[in-house]
Amino acid sequence: MNRVSKELLFVAIFSLGLAPVASYATNGLFLIGNGNKAKGMGGVGIGLSIDALSAASNPATISGMANRFDIGADIFVPSVEGTLGSVSSKSEAAINGIGLNSTFILPAMGGTYQWNEDITLGLSVVPVGGGGTKYLTNFFEAAAAGTPNAPSVSNRLGVDLVVGEIVTTIAYRINKTHSFGASLLIGIARFEAYGLDLFDPFTQTQGTTDNFTDQGKDWTVGVGARIGWMGDFGKLKVGLAYTSEVDMDEFNHYTELFAENGDLDIPADIGMGISYQATSDLLVALDIKHIFYEDVASIGNLGPNLAGNPAGALGSEDRRLGLANGLGFGWTDTTVYKIGAEYNINEKWIARAGWNYAESPINEDREIIFNLVAPATVEHHLTLGGTYNISPTMEINASYVHAFENEQCGPTYISDDGSNLGCLKMSQNTIGGSFSMKY
Repeated sequence: MNRVSKELLFVAIFSLGLAPVASYATNGLFLIGNGNKAKGMGGVGIGLSIDALSAASNPATISGMANRFDIGADIFVPSVEGTLGSVSSKSEAAINGIGLNSTFILPAMGGTYQWNEDITLGLSVVPVGGGGTKYLTNFFEAAAAGTPNAPSVSNRLGVDLVVGEIVTTIAYRINKTHSFGASLLIGIARFEAYGLDLFDPFTQTQGTTDNFTDQGKDWTVGVGARIGWMGDFGKLKVGLAYTSEVDMDEFNHYTELFAENGDLDIPADIGMGISYQATSDLLVALDIKHIFYEDVASIGNLGPNLAGNPAGALGSEDRRLGLANGLGFGWTDTTVYKIGAEYNINEKWIARAGWNYAESPINEDREIIFNLVAPATVEHHLTLGGTYNISPTMEINASYVHAFENEQCGPTYISDDGSNLGCLKMSQNTIGGSFSMKY
């Protein structure tokens, strides 16, 4: 393929990258990794070069990757249940336990282009994370009224947040051992909330749902950066990466829901990774990443306290929804641990397996009430994957991720039976496939 054709393909990749992508949470707000190869190994990617999507973990990893293109998608199937007081989760008509049992398609794509011997360019479009619930009935209202009501379209409860990034990368190889990389991140997010009328006493204006709930889908964009280093020490490779907070514009339709006048930035993170070629066929890798949820006001600000009514639960006037110190989800910073292995069975087949763990960012001692619509509770993930090499230049990849069910229960300020107990639990299954081509 001549130079002009390569440049045209790179432009085409960029154009396709303008399309937004959707995703849902697993390591808190974020997916466990980028691309099917990484996901098959527990989400690792900071300390090894896997494919063109590696730049979304560490921009230095694409240094010397030459020219390649990767495209794929995941089928994501989460299961969510919530409980408030005695409202039963045994049946759909019982308000609670309606849960989210839907299927979501998560596309991803990326390409690299070897500009010269030392400089590699990359562009990828990846699902970052988000979260969503879609309860067929509003158990907040049912619990407050003390009377379960039947499922109906007009009485739904839920939120829908999808976050993706366009990642433009340049990687520079200083010598055979050290490479550095930097990425410009263009964040794209969409949000919708409905059925949150019960929280109106927490808003600034009160008595109206304008800029608070049931305002339809709202879009926002933002900018951030990622830098990384990669060290190649023969069988051992080491990587470091830092991602800045992606500064997103405000959701104009939800200025009285998120703190700082509708602002929901993508949190910063920092991580390191190592990979070791234990034998000619066996590669093992480990990543550790810390996510700074507490630095984003709308995510890290504390939620309502445990007083017995909404007015008392607010605490003080500067805690009203939408203000700088407004109520949030009360998430705490979390550290993600990823471990994976890759084994070359033969020239055609490669097998992968891994484990991913991150403690839930939800403080169940006081933050259950708001997180019933954002139940990012899963912690342990088992991953499997593999590659079939069609030819020296083409391959097919697959991955499977199971997030084991995790339930969190704690006090709230509302219930129908005086117990003030709320519970939320989630499990997930994700299966993905991708096609890779070197050119």
